[in-house]
Amino acid sequence: MTRRRYRSHEGEHVVWLNFKDSSHPRAGGAEVFMHSVARRLAGEGQRVTVLAARHAGAPRAETADGVTVRRMGNAYTVYLFAWLWVFRHRNGIDAIVDTCNGIPFFSPWAVGARVPVLVLIHHVHQTMFAQNLPFPAAWIGRWVEKVGNRLVYGRRTIAVVSPSSRAEVRGALGLVGPIYIANNGQEPLSAPGAERSGTPRIVVVGRLAPHKRWDLLIGAMPRVAEMVPDVELHIVGDGPCRAELEELTGPGDRVRLHGRLPQAERDALLATAWVTVCTSELEGWGLSVTEAMSLGVPAVVLAAPGLRDSVRNRVTGWVVPHPDQLPGQLASALIELEDPAVAKQWAERCRLWAARFDWDATTDRIASLLIHEDCRRVRADRRAICDLSTVADLPLEQAARIDYRALRSVDQIDWDEPGDGDRRVRLLLAGLDERDALGLLGRYGLDVTGIGARVARPADLVGWKRTGGPRAHDLHKLFEGAA
Repeated sequence: MTRRRYRSHEGEHVVWLNFKDSSHPRAGGAEVFMHSVARRLAGEGQRVTVLAARHAGAPRAETADGVTVRRMGNAYTVYLFAWLWVFRHRNGIDAIVDTCNGIPFFSPWAVGARVPVLVLIHHVHQTMFAQNLPFPAAWIGRWVEKVGNRLVYGRRTIAVVSPSSRAEVRGALGLVGPIYIANNGQEPLSAPGAERSGTPRIVVVGRLAPHKRWDLLIGAMPRVAEMVPDVELHIVGDGPCRAELEELTGPGDRVRLHGRLPQAERDALLATAWVTVCTSELEGWGLSVTEAMSLGVPAVVLAAPGLRDSVRNRVTGWVVPHPDQLPGQLASALIELEDPAVAKQWAERCRLWAARFDWDATTDRIASLLIHEDCRRVRADRRAICDLSTVADLPLEQAARIDYRALRSVDQIDWDEPGDGDRRVRLLLAGLDERDALGLLGRYGLDVTGIGARVARPADLVGWKRTGGPRAHDLHKLFEGAA
């Protein structure tokens, strides 16, 4: 049996399996993630093929931004047709990203051990199956996600988009493979000339779907208005719940549903907001929230998985433990932001946080996790899986002595930019505690007495710039020159 090796080199063929492609009418954050990473891999010279369901009016195949999209089957049969395509072309595939949107694509059963497969899970669907499907379809969906995924993927490497998503995958699904964070990037939004509204304004952007729970936000507005009389709410987006939400708004213009808006108009409206809100029950991350932060708009969110990672509580927004507390927290946030000087401080913190997330870093992470899975597959690594990581903080002069290609592809690197004072470099060393991390750095010849090390908290697992291993070939020279 021929084992193909993946090193993210030019000409290597990556296949990305996803239920929808970015042109699908119901495309969302998962499709933005896929297309943003896929086109960057293609820009590096790799061949990228996306396999997705075919929607009305879409061609069976097309190429956009260097990525070949092949559409086959419908929402139910795409899994079978994609599996057959992968099985038929398995000898020409170097790596697979298998997006598990509740239902697996079963790609490991098509390629066996000859191709590395990275499993990508944005969030767990157990609750959605129960809410949106009748019995027994809901029971089957939950069984396939929980038990079927364990049977299909076994110990394959898993990528999730947030620390709380990792906790769900471990706890709710019981998947046993190594799980790493590959957080969402984003394109920073721009709204030239837009200024904050003179009166309290809430602007939210998102798909009007049942699990987003926009009804909670609309239902909270009368109580918010009792404390902030001139508040107004603007909802941008469309979806199956729009008619229901229009019935909830009632007379008056305190709540406005704009539907879909052109991007420039949407961003200009968002930039006028005092605060944005997300009441979703299920989010892998919170892309609309961090995009708003790039415009300096803080967020009020429910403490749902993903959302509680995308917002730093009392730093870039407010995390609400229970829906009953939403009206009070919204009113409190708006009152706090009445002072322009205070609002400016919040905006600066939001922009700094949002700037940590970009699609180049996400692409680097996905490619490195594929390299890692390829190495595990070939070397038959059977070591115990450990979700522990350690953050090591070291001065630039010491960082210049490390060959970052010798780190593992799952390790990550971040650093201060010029002008940040005493510039430091931070390493996220996966699977190591503080003692092991310092021991590793000591073997590189570093003086560990000047290095700080601590076990990583959930907030430490997101927002890293680069990865170790083969893709870190230029970092040594970067730090050496800066030092």
